[in-house]
Amino acid sequence: MLELLFLLLPVAAAYGWFMGRNSVTHKELKGRASITRNLSSGLNFLLTDQEDKAIEQLLELLDIEAATIETYLALANLFRRKGDWDKAIRIHEKLHQLKLPKPQAQQIQFELAKDYFSAGLYDRAEKLLVNLVKSPVLGEAALKQLFSIFIATHEWHKVKQYSAVVDSTESSSLRIAQANMQIEALKQQPEHSTEPLLELASRYPAAVRPKYELAKRALAEQHTALAKSALLYIVEHRPQWSADILPLLQQCALTDEEWYQLLSQLANKQHNISAVVLLASWLAQHGSATAAEQFLLDKLKQQPSIRLFQKLLQIRQQQSAPAAEALSSVEELVNAYLDKKSLYSCRNCGFKTRKHYWLCPSCQQWETVEPISGIDGR
Repeated sequence: MLELLFLLLPVAAAYGWFMGRNSVTHKELKGRASITRNLSSGLNFLLTDQEDKAIEQLLELLDIEAATIETYLALANLFRRKGDWDKAIRIHEKLHQLKLPKPQAQQIQFELAKDYFSAGLYDRAEKLLVNLVKSPVLGEAALKQLFSIFIATHEWHKVKQYSAVVDSTESSSLRIAQANMQIEALKQQPEHSTEPLLELASRYPAAVRPKYELAKRALAEQHTALAKSALLYIVEHRPQWSADILPLLQQCALTDEEWYQLLSQLANKQHNISAVVLLASWLAQHGSATAAEQFLLDKLKQQPSIRLFQKLLQIRQQQSAPAAEALSSVEELVNAYLDKKSLYSCRNCGFKTRKHYWLCPSCQQWETVEPISGIDGR
């Protein structure tokens, strides 16, 4: 409650100045006395936890003096943060009725749209936001809020009409969101060709999913060259995704030399755990178990990792039956430990999971949930 009172101090100060300026007529003095009574009454209601009555009193002042708009905006935002969406809506709707300069009016419109969204009134929020997407100041924020509505309602098809507006912005997150949501729209169609995926992969190179989906479709249709090209692009530009991309690349008929060079680069330059594990397997198959074991020991010294230790146990167990018997219980403990560890983490909010999501369930950002790399990572 003290927060509310603090926010309303500028209101009181503004009206103190308002009442003291210039000489006034008896009628004006009477009107200002009414304002003072309303303000005092509103503050008293706040002090006695009667917020609804306080808002009614304070909103009456808006018809007379708009100099304290920012204070009312702060008060409404405070209500929204507290989850009192109906109170925030009442204040913003009252502000929305005032004749204000365009920048201030658009800001109030945007705040009211956020209130409607928080309250689940998506259709009302959408109507307000569509008029703001081309605003030089609020355009990007309005688009992001619109996309949040489409996510909540699963109306993926609506995003395509905003492609040109998104492309005119400098927001990478908006482009990635646009690409992902168009793919969601494609998934709702019973049949779709490779062409839309090719177009999205070309139009939104910063997005991982279009190329990932394109590669899976190409592999299903036995177009290994197309799949290989798409997957190698991801590995080159987003090596942190290698844990999910390398298993698909194994299906792309790479030569032994190509596979070795790719894994070596990822293992030695990117320090990717998955690449180290796969390279150890390659060395054991094409060289010797001793070479693979030494490679893992060297990597463990440089980059301690439970998953590398797990691979080392597996290689040693393959060398002899006594070693397998002696190390089996250790491997069981390591496997039990790793079975409980998260495989993915959101780089935006830190959400951790064993399952991959293109849209983070926590912060609702696209393509921020990535394979974990490190001691327990991949």
